[in-house]
Amino acid sequence: MRVVPYQEILERKFQKQKQLLEMGAVVHANGHCFHTGTISFGCRDCFSGEQSINLFHGTQCMCHCPYCYYNPSREEIELNEKQELQEIELTKYKLREFENYHPAIVSFCSSGETLLYIDIFERYAREIYPLLYRKNIHPYTFLYTNGILADEQMLARLQRIGVNELRFHWSASNFSEQVTEHMKLAKQMGFVLTVEEPAYPLNREALLARLPQMEALGVEHLDLVELHLTGYNWDAMERLFPGDEYLVYKDFFYHLYDHGMTYEIMEECLKQRYHFSVMDCNSGVERCRNNQDQDVGFSWESIRGMCDEWDCGPDFLPRMRNGKAYKKTK
Repeated sequence: MRVVPYQEILERKFQKQKQLLEMGAVVHANGHCFHTGTISFGCRDCFSGEQSINLFHGTQCMCHCPYCYYNPSREEIELNEKQELQEIELTKYKLREFENYHPAIVSFCSSGETLLYIDIFERYAREIYPLLYRKNIHPYTFLYTNGILADEQMLARLQRIGVNELRFHWSASNFSEQVTEHMKLAKQMGFVLTVEEPAYPLNREALLARLPQMEALGVEHLDLVELHLTGYNWDAMERLFPGDEYLVYKDFFYHLYDHGMTYEIMEECLKQRYHFSVMDCNSGVERCRNNQDQDVGFSWESIRGMCDEWDCGPDFLPRMRNGKAYKKTK
């Protein structure tokens, strides 16, 4: 791998983006969201910087992806009963007492496999959702999973706690038939079906080959996430990508450039007129998500038409993560 100036990566991307825009791709969020179709509503807070509830628990996973950017030898890190209760009570306090706290997007995630921790998320949902409903907010909830545990019984539990969308990391199981059946079942049960994959160059052909299958399964969104490089996966990626052919760049974090993989997949989807959206979830998303000055020039007009529609409830009032109201911009 070779670290190159960010401008070199942007130049490559812009050149391809111009071609895709002529084919029907679109751009939102002041240039940071490049996609086809309308993306998941659950992605909106990454670009708007609005309040959301992000529940993040557990570290264990049954898969061993070579590009995982978490510590591969990590021991279980889980809140004890007292710590979990404190976290729940803090969220409940904010919902009860803060008039400027109106989150409409909820995500369940983990640095391992989220469904290993379903008991914790069920406890959160029982405590938090009644307070959201009392504020006349209709939360949109999504969950990340490798899909291995997402059988009918598990999917029924997720329905009961109000999960709307499931994001499957399909390649984590090497696109197993078991996970494929779970994806099919999730679609039949009414979940929004999303495939979220790292833009990992070695998976290029496997993903391209499965685009027709995604269409047949009823996938609604394909999110391709530029690979985040950390101290935990850097050495492994250097072994897999020796020499200078593959490029690395620094934005908010270090990323492995996908060498056009995402845009090649977008182009194929546009040519075949597949119904699911494709999003280039690149490093610009992190700059939007971590922006502390979103009120300076952000306009809701910049994301109009970007996402699927969702009724946030009659009393939903968009606020930034710090609770401040957005400035009105022309």
